[in-house]
Amino acid sequence: MKSSQHYKFAGALLATTAIAGVASAGTVGRVVVNPTLAAQVVATGTALNISNTHFSATAATANAVNFQAAPAGTSPAISFTNSLPAGSSFQATINIAGALMNNPALQVSVLARINNTSSFVGTVSGACTALTPLTDKILMSGCTVSGNGTLTAALGAGLATQAFMGGLKLSGMVLNNASGLATAGGSVSLSGTINDNASPTVLIENITSGALVTSAAPIVTTVTPTAAAAVTNPATTPAAFKSLNTPFAGSLSITLATVNITASGALGTDLNTLVTPDAAGGLAASSSVTVTVTSSVLSDDATTTAVMTNAGATVTLTPAAFSTGTAAFSLANLYSGGNGLQTINTTFDGTSAINAAAAGTVAVAYGISGASAAVTAAPAGSGTTGSINSGGFNTELNTIQASGGTLASYIRVHNNGNQAGTVTFSVLNDADGTVLTSWTSGSIAVGATLQVSAEQLETNGTPAITSPSGQYTVQLSGPILGYAQHILYDSATGQFADLSSFRNAGGANTP
Repeated sequence: MKSSQHYKFAGALLATTAIAGVASAGTVGRVVVNPTLAAQVVATGTALNISNTHFSATAATANAVNFQAAPAGTSPAISFTNSLPAGSSFQATINIAGALMNNPALQVSVLARINNTSSFVGTVSGACTALTPLTDKILMSGCTVSGNGTLTAALGAGLATQAFMGGLKLSGMVLNNASGLATAGGSVSLSGTINDNASPTVLIENITSGALVTSAAPIVTTVTPTAAAAVTNPATTPAAFKSLNTPFAGSLSITLATVNITASGALGTDLNTLVTPDAAGGLAASSSVTVTVTSSVLSDDATTTAVMTNAGATVTLTPAAFSTGTAAFSLANLYSGGNGLQTINTTFDGTSAINAAAAGTVAVAYGISGASAAVTAAPAGSGTTGSINSGGFNTELNTIQASGGTLASYIRVHNNGNQAGTVTFSVLNDADGTVLTSWTSGSIAVGATLQVSAEQLETNGTPAITSPSGQYTVQLSGPILGYAQHILYDSATGQFADLSSFRNAGGANTP
């Protein structure tokens, strides 16, 4: 069962309030002038987003930034749960967390309301006989509106006699030492207590900690890889392995990833200027963006262009700019047309085999110059690209002998298809399947045979096998049609043996 408690405050009976062991909880917010009723102010408990890019990651630099605790025309405020009679008198301690206060000229006003409504009808400045603003807290005492002429003038004699004290307004609060705001999600908050002025041990309100401002990145970067593409069907047109089967047959283009640049609606340190990706209606959070893509798709001889597009612009690169496997796209003023979705595509020539490719990386970096120099660079973004799976030649050989003994293993790969291509050799421990090394051959011409010894794989693979022993399983794959053989040579007898139980890459590729 809930209990009820009557608070006696300076001889007056306060509002009867249901409690659960403690006094009622006041809330932190801000007050704004109602545009239709100049004398009326209303409270809101919603914290504002402040741009974290205004605060350097270096604590000393970030702490030197001074900023207002509320937008122009508003002030931080505390709304009481209790409505305290105008003839009452209270004292308060307001604690500041996440920043320090930097204005000893802070003004505190009492907010008045009629009955127990949520809206305030006026403010009374100078209502506290003692006010001591410290860096981390505000101390006040002797706060009352009894007989105050300002309240009577604002409300009229009739309403003034019905007014209650319903909260506090903190005008002109300037903060600094808020290096925590450099990290998105950091906040500055207020908390405290309201006590009876005549009996300070009597708690009237516990002010629940509430955020005034919370930092947010004005730019949010999301890199999304596309689903894996596949080169698997040797019957596709153009010739086998020269176009994609997935996402659709015959395709000569693939989307590697998308980069989405969005705005969070964060305000600058004055809490009035919006910081946006493209400076539309505010201060630019960055003056440029560079998107760097690293993928083996880009170093593939089959790749002819790398393109980044959005609704308003297209940037096209040729192999001279990305043949090393890295493509860098630059966009001035972040992105054109206000569209933050960048699509990264590559196209293939249709005449060269498309090689398999593991997922690559995407790195997004922002630059600062000109008017944007008022903010620090937005956080970099990163992610991965899609991959390409290649079918065709796919088999394995076991009991490959490690070098150093009398038995030497040789692997022969024959290309009996209609196009040249490379083959990747993955060397595994034959006993437990652990991958030991990997090596990719040069291009094997149509009708040609490549012979590789186990010792060559140990030496040339990445990483090299420095202490060969035992036996290996070797897995082979590549965009060709053909078969593989395991040839064993016994140096003691001078005899060769073909240990291949079958010579194929699976299915129809059997010779």
